[in-house]
Amino acid sequence: MKKLRHHLMLIIGFFLTTVLTGCFCTQKVEVLPKSLPNAKLGAPYYAEIDINIRVIKRHFYYQIEPENSGLELSPTDFGTHLSFNDLKVKGTPKVAGAITIKLSGATYGTMSCPGKDFKKVYTIKVEE
Repeated sequence: MKKLRHHLMLIIGFFLTTVLTGCFCTQKVEVLPKSLPNAKLGAPYYAEIDINIRVIKRHFYYQIEPENSGLELSPTDFGTHLSFNDLKVKGTPKVAGAITIKLSGATYGTMSCPGKDFKKVYTIKVEE
């Protein structure tokens, strides 16, 4: 009887550990805002992008199209480190039409939760 009770407690403990660990791993990567504001040709542009989970620097990639758009993307510089969670889009648009910013990367994991990949595409309309 004691053996059965002991095994039952082990099974319940394992089940609870698995369920609770799974609950902590449900956080999704959010890249905000959902869209960036439009821009005006030849006028200074500034917008901020926030990623809610810590991003791994070596796994962060971005592409701005067209390349000669006049806009650039940069992480926030805190002096001691760069934060790829707090990005700034700035510059002066040199082309009319659409400017596309593609982001992708991965976040750090923990001992019980794996890191997560993310992708986000922004389109900025540049008006004359």
